[in-house]
Amino acid sequence: LFPYTTLFRSILIVEDEEKLADLVATRLKKEKYSVDISYDGEEGLYNALEDIYDLIILDIMLPNVNGMDILKEIKKNNIKAKVIMLTAKSELYDKLQGFNEGANDYVSKPFHIDELVARVNAQLRVDNVISNTVEFEDIILDLKSSDIINKNTNDKINIINKEFQLLEHFMNNPNQILSKN
Repeated sequence: LFPYTTLFRSILIVEDEEKLADLVATRLKKEKYSVDISYDGEEGLYNALEDIYDLIILDIMLPNVNGMDILKEIKKNNIKAKVIMLTAKSELYDKLQGFNEGANDYVSKPFHIDELVARVNAQLRVDNVISNTVEFEDIILDLKSSDIINKNTNDKINIINKEFQLLEHFMNNPNQILSKN
């Protein structure tokens, strides 16, 4: 349906309604996204500040720390993730505040899951990889098939999820000491 690769993009959902968060996560996993969930604002803020996500779906009305405060901290700390606000607060004032604080998109509840998936795809589309491979020395990482190919022997192995993300990150940052995050 969507011509844009979603291969191993990571998403954080910060939503206190567990059934809703689980429903959204299940659907996004079917779209081949890697998804983590935080059910309260404090945990959501901690996870968002790890700076390991490509996109954050963020509710406003959360226990412990509200979503607008999380959004402010995300922007203050120069976190690279795109942010989609997903909230029951649907007044124009709330939407404008979200955009003014740095949200990339704003979806009011109730919403249709297909629309949310389309908005996620649209936000991540501009970050899609231009090349289909990453190379380092005699190793090629095929970003479409998630195969590792040895240039010398043409041997292939397939890796998935976190292993794929880690290898891609290492290959894009050669000869550097990288943090655990």
